[in-house]
Amino acid sequence: MDKHLKEGMPSFMAHCAAILLTLALLGLGIELVAPLQGAAVSSGPSFINVLGGAANFLAEIAGQVGWLILPMTVLWLLIRGIFTSALYVATVALGMVFLSGGGILLLAFAALITDGTSGDGNLFSSGSMQLTVISGVLLLVFLPAVPAKGRPWAVIGTAAPVIGFEIIRILAEAVPPGPILGGWLIGLAWLGASFRAFRRWQQQAGPWPPWWRGLPAQDRAARVPAPVRDPTLPGGRSSALKLASIWVLLAGGVTGAGFLITAVLASVQRMDHAVVQWLAEHRNDALNVLASVAGSFGTTAGIVGVLLVAAPLAMAITRRAAPAAFLLVAVTGETALYLVTGMIVSRARPDVEHLSEGLPPTSSFPSGHVAAAVVMYGGLALLLRAWTQSRLRNLGLILAPLLVLGVALSRLYWGVHYPTDTAVSLMFGTAWVFVCWRYFQPARGAPKRTTRHAGTSS
Repeated sequence: MDKHLKEGMPSFMAHCAAILLTLALLGLGIELVAPLQGAAVSSGPSFINVLGGAANFLAEIAGQVGWLILPMTVLWLLIRGIFTSALYVATVALGMVFLSGGGILLLAFAALITDGTSGDGNLFSSGSMQLTVISGVLLLVFLPAVPAKGRPWAVIGTAAPVIGFEIIRILAEAVPPGPILGGWLIGLAWLGASFRAFRRWQQQAGPWPPWWRGLPAQDRAARVPAPVRDPTLPGGRSSALKLASIWVLLAGGVTGAGFLITAVLASVQRMDHAVVQWLAEHRNDALNVLASVAGSFGTTAGIVGVLLVAAPLAMAITRRAAPAAFLLVAVTGETALYLVTGMIVSRARPDVEHLSEGLPPTSSFPSGHVAAAVVMYGGLALLLRAWTQSRLRNLGLILAPLLVLGVALSRLYWGVHYPTDTAVSLMFGTAWVFVCWRYFQPARGAPKRTTRHAGTSS
């Protein structure tokens, strides 16, 4: 790091701390002067409520795993050797955490000094604040890698989904507009003020480009997510059509298997019921804990969290888009197949006590958790084997089946699926991940394996 930058780092950190304190005090003043009230019960049109429910589901998942995004951005920047930008993102992430907890503390303090007369709502929506900060940071980090003509569209493409998402939540009355606007203001204020402090620090080493071009342009080549220009999907449109056709065939096969099991094979149904009933009768506290731990690897939040870690790392290390695209298409394709076939077959859940909390109103057949685990961990095992030369390269092929087996058994133990639900999911998940591997070819460019006797003469 440049000598001037090292000398200016304490000043940058002090500026950021002062900014955070100022924002906290500002928020407290707003709460004391104009307290915000809680949300009302939604009474809007039904389709708005449906959209609001979907938005709240996404917000719930984001609340569980969204915190991974900025740490993974820091790791991505470190892998690419962009150290000062990694420090900036880490600072912004820590400030975001402080502000998220600060809203709750400020409300408690405001209630204390006003004898409980302050508002009963949130000072600001921490989710809205985090969404604003994370979107802004990603824009600042990757905007220099976007061609000049595409930068306005990059800004619009980032801002429009964020605003649309929040508008849906307001219309569905899931969150009142006050806290959302407060979250936007707090997030933008922290992002803008910290970026200005970072620019002042970095300008000690030389002039900087205008602020609207993002972080330092001299790092542009390193910021390109996939600098190796291999095609993401070899074969282009032809391969995409083949993938879609195979997906349709798989969906038809899974649907046919579902109707066969639920309407024709009475002996299989009896076996299904007997297994689930036996497991329900042999539950105990130790097995409950074990099933909860094993099942966590297949939850929606668990799979999304692993994907948020694996996809950026795959792109940062391989410098190619195909490995990350392979994982993304495999997981989203599996999810779509599970949802479509589940709605068509509409098999009821087993008639036993369900131990799974927050069970979604979806069909028992097939098991989306099991299929997601097959695709996610199977895909990671294949990537690890292709891109790793150490002795650990085959570790994924051992761990992936164990994780999938744990998820499958936990779903049966919890009483939310029948054995045939999980068996069909194992089969179609395995088939789909290998189809995606075949067409994306994510092992292109992987280091060639060397044998122990390479280079020796006979």
